[in-house]
Amino acid sequence: MLIASIAELFFWFFWEFLLSFILYTTGAIVLRFISFGRVRKPLFMPSIFSNEKRLAKNDFFSAYVSGFFFYLILLAFIIWIG
Repeated sequence: MLIASIAELFFWFFWEFLLSFILYTTGAIVLRFISFGRVRKPLFMPSIFSNEKRLAKNDFFSAYVSGFFFYLILLAFIIWIG
């Protein structure tokens, strides 16, 4: 039971601080690149990212999804080449 709680805490920490920041930042850059600069999602420093994410939950979703699909397509491309 204790090991499961520690594993869940580690996963939450990993997702909340590292993966969500990376997916959002990548998605914001991809959206800006694909739309030729018309869609501008703000880029945040890691220290203020979690505070800003809590304030504007709905605004962050499109950047998350874009970042996730970017890495998914990149992974599929690498598997296809290799």
